[in-house]
Amino acid sequence: MSNSSTKQLSFRISFCAIISAICVIFMFGALIPSLAYAVPAVAGILIWTICEQINIKWAFLSYLSVVLLSFMLVPEIEADFFLLTLFGYYPTLCEILKKIKNKVVRYVVKLLIFNISVIITYNVLCFILSADKMLEGMESFGQYAVYVLWGMGLIAFIIYDLFLGVAKDLYIKIIKQKLNRLVK
Repeated sequence: MSNSSTKQLSFRISFCAIISAICVIFMFGALIPSLAYAVPAVAGILIWTICEQINIKWAFLSYLSVVLLSFMLVPEIEADFFLLTLFGYYPTLCEILKKIKNKVVRYVVKLLIFNISVIITYNVLCFILSADKMLEGMESFGQYAVYVLWGMGLIAFIIYDLFLGVAKDLYIKIIKQKLNRLVK
């Protein structure tokens, strides 16, 4: 193995390890109840940086390691499941979805991904926890609490998806260039 390929492999492993460690540490922020959904969303953006800096394979491997470590270390089960079922892989998956040229079809696929992940997460969490715990604080909406929460989540997801584009552009224009200079 040549010196340059060893250096490149070392950078890849180090970069993935650092980003993964930051993600897991960041996931502990989900212990603050109001951050239970925001923290996995930010962790997914951090995992995406691996996709941009190295490649998609390394990003998905890091995603798996962050999810496993989060389930072992972070006691906030809702945040762990949202990291697993949506936010951990979604920013990286968007790179694949860019290949869909028709914007309407691409957005329909994104909404399907969101809805499927919410259904899976809700059903698993209702099995593990109770539905009452899941809908805590939503009693004033009565029987429509699930749909109100789902609608609010859908709006938040659309805003998140728009924010991803801005965050990715900022990373590429500002941070990636500096990292590339640092590595060379």
